[in-house]
Parts: sequence; C-alpha cells; structure tokens
Amino acid sequence: MENQFALIKGRLFDVVDDLSKINKNKDKRLGEITEKLTLEQFNLVVMGQFKRGKSTFINALIGAKILPTSIVPLTSIVTILRYGQESRAVVRYLDEKEEEIHLTDIPKFVTEKQNPKNKLHVKEVEILYPSDYLKDGVRIIDTPGVGSVFKHNTDVAYAFLPYVDAGVFIVTPDPPLGEAEHRFLREVREHADKFIFVLNKTDLVEESDLLESMDFTTDLIREDLGQSINLYPVSAKYALLGKLDGDTDKLNQSNMLTFEKDLKDFLHHEKGKTFLRSVIGSLLKYTADETMAYKIEQEAARLSVEELKTKISTFEQYADTAQKDRDRQNFILEGHIRKLQQKLDDDLAALSKEDLPVLLKKMEEKFAETTARHISSHDLEKEMEDFVFNEIMVAFNRVRQKEAEKIAAILEQIYLDIAKRTNEIIENIVKMTSDLFQVELKPFTTVEKLSKKGEFYFLLKDDPGAIELISMSVRFALPKFMTKGIILKRMKDTVSGRFERHCGRVRYDLVRRVDDTSRQFKKTLNEKIDLTVSTIREALSRAMALKEQSEKEVSQTLSKLSDRLSNVEDIRKKLFSFQKDVSAI
Repeated sequence: MENQFALIKGRLFDVVDDLSKINKNKDKRLGEITEKLTLEQFNLVVMGQFKRGKSTFINALIGAKILPTSIVPLTSIVTILRYGQESRAVVRYLDEKEEEIHLTDIPKFVTEKQNPKNKLHVKEVEILYPSDYLKDGVRIIDTPGVGSVFKHNTDVAYAFLPYVDAGVFIVTPDPPLGEAEHRFLREVREHADKFIFVLNKTDLVEESDLLESMDFTTDLIREDLGQSINLYPVSAKYALLGKLDGDTDKLNQSNMLTFEKDLKDFLHHEKGKTFLRSVIGSLLKYTADETMAYKIEQEAARLSVEELKTKISTFEQYADTAQKDRDRQNFILEGHIRKLQQKLDDDLAALSKEDLPVLLKKMEEKFAETTARHISSHDLEKEMEDFVFNEIMVAFNRVRQKEAEKIAAILEQIYLDIAKRTNEIIENIVKMTSDLFQVELKPFTTVEKLSKKGEFYFLLKDDPGAIELISMSVRFALPKFMTKGIILKRMKDTVSGRFERHCGRVRYDLVRRVDDTSRQFKKTLNEKIDLTVSTIREALSRAMALKEQSEKEVSQTLSKLSDRLSNVEDIRKKLFSFQKDVSAI
C-alpha cells in the first residue's frame, strides 16, 4: 500500500510539473495542489446533531479527557486535534492572532457556556496530542452540533464541510434522526465519499431496543445517502471510563474496540486512497479549464478575418450587456447597504429615545442614594462617574452585539441573492461563447464560495477594542457652596451628550465594517466576471493576431495549440488511469 501510494503521489507531482511546462504562466491552483501533495493533511471530521456525544466519543478514541463535555449544547467552535509529542493547545482568533493555552483552559474558548455566541471571536482551537490516531497527517476535528438551539453553531458546522476528507457521523438511539440531521446528511454527501456511522450512547437502551434502533437508523441513513452503510453501536461513555480506569470489562462492553479496529484499517488502507482521489479530482478540474481556453483560441483562429471580427463584435456586445448587468448588481447592492444604514440609524434613534430616559432615572435614584450618605463632593463625583460609565457600557455592548447580528443576517441574504445572479451572468457569458464558436464549454469560474451559507457567519466578526467606551471624566470640581441640584443638572447634560456620542461611535463602527465587507464582496464579484470575460478576450485576441501572420506562422501556432490540447488530453487520460490505480490499491 505504502509503495503504491508513494508511486502514485510521485506521478501526480510529475503531472503538476508537466502542466506547469504547458502553461508557462505561474498558476496559483497548481501551487495549491503541490502544497496539498506535500503536506498530506487528512481531515477526519466528527459530525452530527448536538448532544449526540461527539466530544465524549473523541475523548474515548484518544483515551484522555481533553475535550469538554456537558448535558447542554456545548461545542460552539471547531476544535482540531493533531499529532504533537507534547500536549498543548493553540487558540486562533478571527483577526489571525494566536495564543497558546493550557489544556485545562480549552472550555473557556470552545463552549457555549463560557464563550456564548463566540464573544471571544475565536476561529478555531488546535490541540496537539501524542495519539497514534493523529500520526501521518491525520487531524481529528470536533464540530459544533447541527440543529442546536444556537443557530450560529449549525452555521459553523456547515462552514466546515468543504474541508471534510472523511466523516464520522454520530447518532443515538433516542432520539432518532431529526430533520436537521437529514438535511445535514444530504449536504455532506456532496463533499466527501467516505463516511463512518456510529450509534452512540448504547448504554442507555436495552439490547432488544438497541437492535430495533439500529435497523431503523440504518434504513433512514441509507435512504438519505442512496447507498448501504455499516452502523457501529458503541458507548463512548463506557469506552472512556474503561480506558481511564483500566477497566477491561467496561471497555469490552462499550464495543469501541470493534470500531477502532476498523478505523485503523481505514486509516492504514483507505486514507491514502481518499487523499489521492481528492488531488486527482483537483487536477482533472484544472485540465478541463485549460482545455476550454485552448479550444476557444483554436476554433477562433480557424475562422476568416471577417467571420472572426463579426463573432468578436457579437461577443463584445454581450460582454457589454454583462457589464451593464454587473453594474446594476453593484447599484442594487449599494441600495441595500443604504437601506441597512438607515435601519441602523432608526434603531439607534429608538435606543436613544427609550433607553436614555431610563438611564437618567437610574442616575437620579443613584444620586439620591449616594448623597444621602453625606459623602464628599470628590467621592460623589467618583461614585457617580463609575455608575454611569458601567450603565452606558452595558447598554452599548448589548445594542452593538444585537445590531451586528441583525446586520449580518440581512447581509447574508443580500449577498446570497447577488452571488446567485452573478453566477448566472458568468454562465450566460460562457454559454453564449460556446454557441458562438461551436465548442463545448463550461464556466471558467463561479462565485461558489460566496454562495455558501457558512461564509457569512464571520461577515461581521467583532473587532475587540474598536469601540471601547471613553471614561466619563466629568470632573465635578465645584465650589462647596454650589447646590446638589446644580451638580445633578450638569451630570444629566453630560450623560445625555455622552450617550448620543456613543450612539455615533456604534454607528460609525458598524457602518465602517459593513462598507469594508461589502466593498470586498463587490470586488470579488467583479473580479469573477472580469476573469471570465478577459480569459475569452485573450483567446480571441491571440486568434486575431494570427491573422496578421503568415500562413506558415498561423499553421505553426495552430499546431502548438493542437499539441497543447493533445498533451493536456494525455494528462487527463493519465489522471483517469491513476483513478483506476487508486481504486485497485
């Protein structure tokens, strides 16, 4: 197996080199494929509905209580376990910062209880641990449960689907598969072709009920996937206890050893095959794109000058229409953003109208309570300042979080709609070109990533410190003969001004981030359409340039194009043969 894997991997490196020679321009995609081949990273992702015992299952597999567990929906952050000779953990934040933490501090970052709605802005937590399961590039990944009462947990689980090389799907006898799990299963089958199904918590049911549950669950999953499956009944709880306490009976009772044996066989025999299939698939996509570009140039070059000019003119007319359509999409996006900003203004105006009077009333009550203690003017100033500052901080932290979530949800739908229309523009450009030159084409690029729901979870990632509240600093250094009423009036005026100022700061912060996000989104959409149009234009331009050359030069160029097409086709045949070789391993 190892020799065959290394042999095919080496051949794939050769294919990348051959493609680089055919296409003299440095290509980013070939660089990414080279990196993947070099690292041999393999993601074994544990997934399923919340409260199925995924974290306990991983702990049982590793044989150590590393991941936190609870009776309430828990995991809210993707947690990655990879091999390390010494145990340690690293927190990665959304702003790309990293922090090394102790293993006992992991719950502070990955649990819903200690990091509600990801208020700490954690991207992922990576744990290094010396487990045999994590050797040879394997990463075991714990994902938040789908169907949780916390919607953002489901979003994170969906967002990780593109990174699944193989999945362990956890279910339980009671309750049986829910609708959220059915939807998730139908989605995951598009991202990987290897899944292992585990029926956890078997310690909670009688043996007769367990058999019935296994039959029922197997039929449901088979119906969702359209293929037969093998369902492993285990008790992760018993397995973990057995390994921690050295209780062989408990471990055998868990049935975990049967699962582990088959998992090790898969990692030893199948992991490499799954990895190679993934790389081959990426290379086949690349060769298909290259073939399309060469075909356009070749077919265009065979036309007469007049025919080519006519078709180029037709293409440019359509490209101009596509450009106007793109501009309309940009205009629509800008209109949506203006409406979003107006909604934010309305919400902040309502906040000022509703919350400021409440704050002023609280301040009056606090002022009366404080002055009744006959403290000095300096102490009165300090105590009132601390009180008002804390009240404003609580109010604005709450409203900022609420507004950010509301804006993110609205932006998600706006972006999904516009990304869908942009994909249609790209598809129409390619279809028109295909009809025009009588060659079979498909889109060079689409806005696939931007149309996936998970991309929007972090659209408005928080910016710690971006809107820290300024200290009140009212400084009531007043003469003793001034009355308390004057002091209170000045405080009210100062607090009202400060409240309005913080409304402005919240607005500025959120509007700035919406503008930055939308600008990047619009830039990406425009680049996708421009790339499609420019690729076709370049091929047509090269074809037109041939018309100014001698018949001999034209013949030589066409010959080179034929050679490139032939070479790429030979490589495609090699890749298909590699697929067969992989299947035969």
